[in-house]
Order: sequence, then structure tokens, then C-alpha cells
Amino acid sequence: MRILVLYYSQTGQLRDIIDHCLAPFVSDPLAEVDIVPIVTRHRFPFPWSNLEFFNLFPESVNGIPFELEPLGVDRSKDYDLIVLAYTVWFLQPSVPISSLLQHPNTGQLFKGRPVVTIIGSRNMWVLAQERVKQHLHRLGATLVGNIALTDRNKNLVSIITIIRWMFHGKKEAFWFFPPAGILKRDIEGSSRFGEILHHHAATGSYQGMQNVLNDAGAVNINPSLLLLEHRATKLFRMYARFISAKGDFTSVERLGRVKLLSKLLPLGAFILSPITTLSTVIVSILKKKALARQVDYHRKNDLSENPY
Repeated sequence: MRILVLYYSQTGQLRDIIDHCLAPFVSDPLAEVDIVPIVTRHRFPFPWSNLEFFNLFPESVNGIPFELEPLGVDRSKDYDLIVLAYTVWFLQPSVPISSLLQHPNTGQLFKGRPVVTIIGSRNMWVLAQERVKQHLHRLGATLVGNIALTDRNKNLVSIITIIRWMFHGKKEAFWFFPPAGILKRDIEGSSRFGEILHHHAATGSYQGMQNVLNDAGAVNINPSLLLLEHRATKLFRMYARFISAKGDFTSVERLGRVKLLSKLLPLGAFILSPITTLSTVIVSILKKKALARQVDYHRKNDLSENPY
């Protein structure tokens, strides 16, 4: 088995997930695993500065590609499976991964290949995966499985810890707050998903694999968060247009609007989040059946069953 892993990770957390999830392949003498990081010409910093992070908002939301360094992929190899691992920026796939999926040479790499996605996210990733699914469909690839690991802390707690990690590089626990990011035991436990993936890859059949992964806990979707994600995505698109009207990523003219976003978004998260969460819970109860259909759809990989 020849497995190609394509990923972008700033903090190393996603690479840790990949290493644990694909451990069954690495330990298999009949499997060959090539792990290739995606590198953009423009280097995104970590930790981020406030301005650098929020200035990337329109490009993240709108999926605007950045130029990539040459992919370190051996084109002579005929890969049996591609694993695409990504994180989520502003409710969309990270800019490096979005750029990869729109690169002119990517079609040759993905066409006709089965693909498994691995997501490392704070808590909202569903609509990012929808965009990835659309890209893969356009490229002629077949999405056969999805694994999503998330931060299981409460929303406001995870906002505080992730902000500290992103802007100050501090991941460890402090005061009464837990360490930032996905729980260590969840990352280490992801090897169970790798066992399922390895079994199906070895047989060459991925029929029904997503159901087995779901039963093992690979995809968990909170209906209230899904509703909140839809609402936030609409607002994000509006504000992305507002910023982009003043220029592209390199334009200094738009920085005033970027600075405004850097104040409004955290303020909205801390002050409006409890109110929004309450209203979302109420709506999710009133629209329980419709949300159940949407959750069921997102736990699968078939675009044709879209209930929206």
C-alpha cells in the first residue's frame, strides 16, 4: 500500500494527530507512507500577531489561494490512498490547504484517487469540510472517509485557551483553565481510527467505512453548534466583502477595517456568545428534525444527499 499524506500544521498538533492515526500503516512492512507538508511562499507566522491574523480573514473566508512552494511529492508513485489533513481558519479550511486544492497541478494528483480527510479543529469544522468535499469532487477524487478531532472544552473556555496559544504561543494549563487544543488522550486514541482505515485500505474496499468510523467516534456533530456555524459563516462572508472592498491581502488601505474586526470578533465571542448560544439552542429544538437530517448528511461523504 502506498499512502500519501498532505497536510499543513503550524503548531505541530495536526502532525501529532497524523502520526497517531496512521501508526497502523507505519508499523506495516507492506505499507509505504509519504508525509508531505504544504508550504506557501508567504510564510504565516506562529505565534500570530493580532493584525497578521485578522488581515487573513477575507482570504480564509473566501478561499483565495496563495502561491505554493513546489510540492515534495514523487509523481512517479501510484498512490493507493491520499490522506488530506487540515485545520480550520475562520470556519474554512486553512489557506495553505485551500491553496493546494486550487493549485493547477493538483488535479493530476487527486484524480481517481480515494481520499480520507483528517481534521484538527477547535469545535466548528462542518462547513469547512463541505468546501473540501466540493473541491475533491471537482478534482475527480472520491472522499471515502472523514475523521474530525476537536477541542472538547466548553466554547468560551476554548476561545480563551486558543487565543493564548495563537497569539502568545502558550499551550499549557494556567489558573483554572486546561491546556489549549485537543486533549492528549483523544490524539493518542485516534490510532483506533487508523486501524479501521488500515483494514479497509488493505482490502482495497472502502464501502461502509465511514459508518464504522462514526461508530468508533470519528465524527461527532453538535446540532446547536452546526446552526451557530451557519449563522457565523453568513456574517463572516459579509464582513469579508467589507474588508476586501479596500484591497487585497497586501493592501494597507484595508488595515483600518481589519483592526475593527480584531476588536469586534473577540467582543462578539465573549459578550454575544452566551446570548447567541441560548437562541441557537431554542431554534435547534424547534427545528430538531431538519437539523437531524443535516447532521446525518454531514456524517456521510455524499454530496448528492445534501438536505439544504
